[in-house]
Amino acid sequence: MKQSLRNQEVQLLQTECGRVFDYVFKAMKLVRDEKHNFHVVYKTMTDEYIYSFCNPFQDTLATNTYKLISEAEAKKIFLPRLTSENAHELFTTAKASFALHA
Repeated sequence: MKQSLRNQEVQLLQTECGRVFDYVFKAMKLVRDEKHNFHVVYKTMTDEYIYSFCNPFQDTLATNTYKLISEAEAKKIFLPRLTSENAHELFTTAKASFALHA
């Protein structure tokens, strides 16, 4: 019996600009907006933010795109939808406006 792990696939996250990240992050948050779109942000170990967006109700099988965004852009998207505790995990000086979403 051959016991080899050489052909094991490694999944990496690649941004639109071509940067590649493994799946180790300081923080990761998923929020849903009022139109049922999902927004995901990853905070890397070097304090960069990677953003992805999808609508699960679309019939397309398009792959997710990931792009690097600034902390200001991440705050604009995520602060209104996060609790203070969750915002603090993602942003060092966060003050969330805590939207009351179920």
